[in-house]
Amino acid sequence: MVSTKSIKKFYTLLFSGKISESEKTLEYIRKKIGDQNPYYNALYGIYYSYVNDDVDSYIFKLWERYLNGADKKTLYEEVERLIEGSYNPPADFLQAWLDLISMIDQLPVPHKIEKKESRSEEEVAGEVEVTEDVE
Repeated sequence: MVSTKSIKKFYTLLFSGKISESEKTLEYIRKKIGDQNPYYNALYGIYYSYVNDDVDSYIFKLWERYLNGADKKTLYEEVERLIEGSYNPPADFLQAWLDLISMIDQLPVPHKIEKKESRSEEEVAGEVEVTEDVE
């Protein structure tokens, strides 16, 4: 298996917007455990969804729930319920998500979520200015 340090490095680089560096770390992980490993597949899926701005993907939903106040225990329990509701899910795949949740409070807020929030504030500020001009 891959060290927690390598996994944390991958997430930190990815969520900091250092995409090419996160790719190198993901490649290192792939070489360690193989691209057929469900744990690697989960990491690759997280990477792919994140870099392709799939805001409906679970990675974005997970972060939004966390940033809106859901604690790690609640998130962990939700993933465990998903596991129980699935038919024979690959344990390593699900472990990747549980590992992410266990370290989520030590990771940077994803730069794409920060940008989305600040863009929303600017749009709201712009709308307020337009409203004031109309009155």
